[in-house]
Amino acid sequence: MKKFNIKHGLAIFTIILFLFIILFSIKTMALESVNGDPFEEPVKMRCTVYTTTGTTASGKQTRSGIVAGRRDWLGKVAALYEIDEYGNIGDFIGYYEILDTGAGIDTDGDGIGDIIINGQSVDVWQPSEEDARQWVLNYGDYLYIKIIDGKG
Repeated sequence: MKKFNIKHGLAIFTIILFLFIILFSIKTMALESVNGDPFEEPVKMRCTVYTTTGTTASGKQTRSGIVAGRRDWLGKVAALYEIDEYGNIGDFIGYYEILDTGAGIDTDGDGIGDIIINGQSVDVWQPSEEDARQWVLNYGDYLYIKIIDGKG
C-alpha cells in the first residue's frame, strides 16, 4: 500500500482551486449585464473593436465613426463616453453611427456569439490592428453608451 504524499495532495488541490477560480471568473465576466436603458441614459457596456473592412449590415462601407450593435439599433447614433477612475461616466469620446451588426462573444456556451445581438456590447470599427490596440489602451473593454434615436 502506498503512503499518501502531502506534497502531491497539495499540488492537486492547488490545481483544482486554480481551475475553479478561472472558471468562476469566466462565468462572472459572461454574466455581467447592462443595467438600464441606453435610450434613456448612458449605461455601462462591454466594448470590443473590429477591423474587418467591407460592407456593413446597413449597406455602407466600413469607416471610422461606425459601431456595430443590435439589429434594431441600426440607423441610430451612439454617444460613447469613457469610464473614469471610479467606474462612473467620464469624458465624451464621440458620436458613432450604428451602421453594422454582429454577434460578439459567446456568453451562453452554445458556440455562437450573442453579446452584441443581446444588446450587452457594441463593436467599434477601427481601420487597422494598431488602431484597435490603441483604442483598447485608451478606453479599455467597457464604456458608457447612450443611444440617440433621431435623424440629423
